[in-house]
Amino acid sequence: MFFIKSKLVLSRELHIGNLLLGGKNPVRVQSMTNTNTMDTAATVSQTLQLATAGCDLVRITARNVAEAENLRKIKQALAEKNCFVPLVADIHFQPRAAEVAARIVEKVRINPGNYVDKISSGAKKIIYSENQYVKELEDISNRLKPLLGICREYGTAIRIGVNHGSLSERVVSRYGDTVEGMVVSAMEYIDICRYHGFHNLVLSMKSSDVKTMIYAYRQLVLRMTESGYDYPLHLGVTEAGAGKDARIKSGAGIGLLLMEGIGDTIRVSLTENPVHEVPVALSLVKAFSAAKKNSAPSPKRAYEKQETINIGTIGGEQQPVCIFAGIEAKSCKEPMPDFYWNKDGQCLTSPDNQQTVGLVYVDSKDLDDTGFLKKSCGEIPRVLFFDIGSTGDLPALREKLTAWRQRGNNWPLILYKKYFVNTEEMVTLAPAEMACFLADGAGDGICIDSDDDACELTSLMFGILQTMGLRRTRAEFIACPTCGRTSYNVEGTLELITRELSHLKHLKIGVMGCVVNGPGEMADADYGYVGASAGKINLYRKKQVVLKNIDESEALEALIRLIREDGKWTEPLLPDK
Repeated sequence: MFFIKSKLVLSRELHIGNLLLGGKNPVRVQSMTNTNTMDTAATVSQTLQLATAGCDLVRITARNVAEAENLRKIKQALAEKNCFVPLVADIHFQPRAAEVAARIVEKVRINPGNYVDKISSGAKKIIYSENQYVKELEDISNRLKPLLGICREYGTAIRIGVNHGSLSERVVSRYGDTVEGMVVSAMEYIDICRYHGFHNLVLSMKSSDVKTMIYAYRQLVLRMTESGYDYPLHLGVTEAGAGKDARIKSGAGIGLLLMEGIGDTIRVSLTENPVHEVPVALSLVKAFSAAKKNSAPSPKRAYEKQETINIGTIGGEQQPVCIFAGIEAKSCKEPMPDFYWNKDGQCLTSPDNQQTVGLVYVDSKDLDDTGFLKKSCGEIPRVLFFDIGSTGDLPALREKLTAWRQRGNNWPLILYKKYFVNTEEMVTLAPAEMACFLADGAGDGICIDSDDDACELTSLMFGILQTMGLRRTRAEFIACPTCGRTSYNVEGTLELITRELSHLKHLKIGVMGCVVNGPGEMADADYGYVGASAGKINLYRKKQVVLKNIDESEALEALIRLIREDGKWTEPLLPDK
């Protein structure tokens, strides 16, 4: 289900095998195996683990017809163990494999960027005439028709999975690598399916960039509603990586959309054992899926900072600040908080004591008082400390804040909340709640208050700001969650690359298991480390491959040499003695 213009729009209810998805049903959680699909025993074992952990659906890659056919053995083996979790076949480039899989599993996922169209390499702009554009759409329709017929016969659902990094050459030629291109790609496939009378559809709009992912889903909701469509939505931040930063990304993107009533099923994509994805996803569903009955998504198409005045180094066009509630963080290593807030006082103080900024506490009730600022602090501008924890309906509070701003209240705004949950929960919940405002340009800084470790809190706040593309304080690693297509140990390699390159705070580095989506999904990365084949790695600079088929044992050193040659290497700081 989703909301549009404050009106609840229920998505249609689909049968995915014995599972009901969409409509008034709970948000469903899914993950994906990373075993070789031809290894029946390993795939069955991992599917059982995922189902036991709480997965409602499990996706399995099918690179070719042989792997698609082996899904039958996997399904039979699961049935023998009394496991009937619906299976999803993940298809790229192989329509024939999709047609085979559709006779076996409950759902097939196809990527519009590579099912029939040629995926865009980004190497050069290809010009399509109007006739060529239309002709290719006709070819897609004809090539998709057999799959739709099989799915209709067997009751199989289809997920149209649009990925920001793998838009087709045809779509990119007209719309570029944009949110609009993603929406057009999805709508084209919806319309083709509808033309053939097929409606058992789920849509996804994934990106490794959180803001792009958020805006893509919002715009698809608007476009579908305008067209009278009501298909369920699958949410995910693709290539999120591992550890805390990956959970921050997933929490911000998935959590915010669930809060806005968008999403019927989700996957948290981690470069870890896929079983680790499930508790994170379940915590997001528990925290935010109830918000479906509350409020409406922002119609904003792109990020636009809300205008505020400058007070010292806070506000205006300056980067948002990180504020620690207390002084304990003074013992933390870089980056240090920008300000400390003594809760007994009405001011913020910089670590060097060179800057003091007055503040005034604000909550939701104060937004209803037109004269609140004058009564509280007269004409003297102060930083507003806005407590977002004073209401459970954050999208509604966001709209209320926007209206308050439009009345001329342009003092800098710090987003504040006190949390009473454990660290694991806070790492996914806080990003979603802060993103509810930051994604729409509200907030000149954040302050997350908790009894948790001071350094962990500070790291979390800076991580949220980086996730939302508002401030960079650490190296960023885009990494695929791995699947049966992976040609090397991505998890172990990511750990090694992170250890060796994490001091390069100015760089974004992609670590991808294969060339199917990898180069595209890391398109905005400075460098890429991509599996080419078994034991072989391709290295990228931006979107261009610069070194091919390097032995895996030599690839990291080759990547470091490339960064050095480009003049972007800095030596890591020696640890304090």
